Amino acid sequence: MCKRPSACYSWSRFYLFVFATISVVWIGHTQARPMATAQENPFTGTSFRMDSDGIRVSSRGFEAGARTHWHTHSAQLLFVKEGRLRYQVQGQPVGEIGLHETTYLPRGIRHWHGAVPNETLTHVSVTFPNADGDHLAIEWMEPVGDEQYTNR
Repeated sequence: MCKRPSACYSWSRFYLFVFATISVVWIGHTQARPMATAQENPFTGTSFRMDSDGIRVSSRGFEAGARTHWHTHSAQLLFVKEGRLRYQVQGQPVGEIGLHETTYLPRGIRHWHGAVPNETLTHVSVTFPNADGDHLAIEWMEPVGDEQYTNR
């Protein structure tokens, strides 16, 4: 606290002057920079955008050891958001992926997926249509037995 009111007033004026000077310099600096327009290309090389038309995104949680039955559907990318995912594509060995990893399940191929035995799982599923924009209906089949599930 100032002991003399005139000293407080001087310091206040000084801080106001500094603040005003910085503001004017900053505003002048931002106005002097060229602004990017929507028409400019912010990429080096060729880049293209694929819009999300027809792409389905969802998230599903599984308790430890929970899993789907065997099933088929459109092409799918699974991203592990939390935990570990165990999966199997028919004719291939059982696989596992962990946090922030992905696996791709091809269109129309039998598979199953779920949580590992001792850990919960949350995955994000991205399902893709074919070139015509069509999705296959999910076809559910028999359950995955414990022997298949633990066959690592």
